[in-house]
Amino acid sequence: MLKLTDLAQRPDFAAGPFAISPSRRIVRGPAGEAHLEPLIMHVLLLLLDARGDVVTRTELFDQCWGGVMVSDASLNRIIARVRKIAERTGPGLFAVETIPRTGYRLTGAMLGTEAATDVPLPPSRPVSRRLAIGGGLALAAVGGAALWQVRPSRSDPRFEALMDRGRTALRLDDPGSAALFQQAVALESDNAAAWGLLAYSLATRVGDGPSDLTGDSAVAAERNARHALRLDPREPTALLTLTLVESDMLDLVAREDRYRQVLAIDPRHTLTMRALGQLLHGVGRCRDALAVAERAVAIEPLAPDHQLRRALRLWVLGDVAAADRVIDRALELWPSHRLVRLARLMIYAFTGRPRAALALVDDERTQPILLTPAAAALWRMSLTALDNPTPAAVAKSREALVAGARATTAAASWALVTLSALGQLDAAFDVARGFLLGQGPIIVRSRPEASGPRNNSPSWRNTYGLFIPPARAMRLDPRFTPLAEGLGLTDYWHRRGIGPDSFLFAGKP
Repeated sequence: MLKLTDLAQRPDFAAGPFAISPSRRIVRGPAGEAHLEPLIMHVLLLLLDARGDVVTRTELFDQCWGGVMVSDASLNRIIARVRKIAERTGPGLFAVETIPRTGYRLTGAMLGTEAATDVPLPPSRPVSRRLAIGGGLALAAVGGAALWQVRPSRSDPRFEALMDRGRTALRLDDPGSAALFQQAVALESDNAAAWGLLAYSLATRVGDGPSDLTGDSAVAAERNARHALRLDPREPTALLTLTLVESDMLDLVAREDRYRQVLAIDPRHTLTMRALGQLLHGVGRCRDALAVAERAVAIEPLAPDHQLRRALRLWVLGDVAAADRVIDRALELWPSHRLVRLARLMIYAFTGRPRAALALVDDERTQPILLTPAAAALWRMSLTALDNPTPAAVAKSREALVAGARATTAAASWALVTLSALGQLDAAFDVARGFLLGQGPIIVRSRPEASGPRNNSPSWRNTYGLFIPPARAMRLDPRFTPLAEGLGLTDYWHRRGIGPDSFLFAGKP
């Protein structure tokens, strides 16, 4: 199975007339240079290591995707990308031969492989724009996602390096992405894609959407997005960013329309798929949200965000075994990713395995987020009550969850679904009204003031938790209807002519 550390630790070597650097993901030959993304480099190395023997399709799926389900077309596209390497670095010097219904093998001069950790790489040459293996391709190489697509060759290699690092930071929820894109636009001020990614990084702060915005970051995000659109009026990341920034002024229908307009411009824009999937899930269209996640996975199979959302939606749809497989594989690939850990904990907690979730909280190496002692105590208390819901344990947990919900939005989100799972519906609806509408006895202190510009705005209405399994008791309660009306869900369903998935109100799908 592919691990990025495998590439980082493998020394440079010579392969016939080619110099290969796995750690830097560079192939240089007599005709030029290609910068590869991890998945492409891994496939090339597998073929090289076979030394002319056939590598079966099954072996490639197992080694490169680790059992994660992807289509045959994804592998075919990767092989096509490997073949492109020869066109750029040494036309006619090596080839990838297809063995029908079996696999592939490498032929040609590249098979003259010998260990050579001190092989000097020749001077760098610009990478042609026409190659889909250029420095701008990220883990989305299998589908050519627009966010990670090839950019034109640049005279300054620092620009490409910064863009590559920035995209990697975005994929891994690293807040340093904005600083990297800021440096990139300083080098190439006419690059619309770089300005769009800078704007997006500021707008989301590598979080879950517009609710992470502050006034200064919103202004900066909008300014940079509009600058990107002056350079390219169809720049998709900038268009997405404006939708996030302006979400306070948009209802659910308008936001969905904006997302779909971006995807009409760029059908492979995975950042927009992420936003659209969240919206669809938040209105109860969970099957459609899973379809969006599957589409994103097909484009970027090794992006943690797509895999964790796919796992969560499989869980919501009742396929716990598949959800476990996906999230366990994601945890192996990205063991320190905070949202992957959180998804693993959520699935454990609400599928009859709260003790396994508790073990994640108790180990600082596997905690989903950096927990304060008070937050860790709250999680332990509620998970203990889920494991053994005695009246005393439930009452103690209810008191702690309500208190936590008043303090932070993160605690309020956890409290809403946990209280519902514990059967404490009065408290669950109080938290829901306070958290989502700013009404009732439980007002989240970190929410904006009732008179502020974000009061009751769509960007604060993160209704995802209402449409996951532990909230089923709330959905079946008569109080859910007025809550849905207040949140704009009823209006959305009426205007779209599409209601929430029926299984959400009738049991398992």
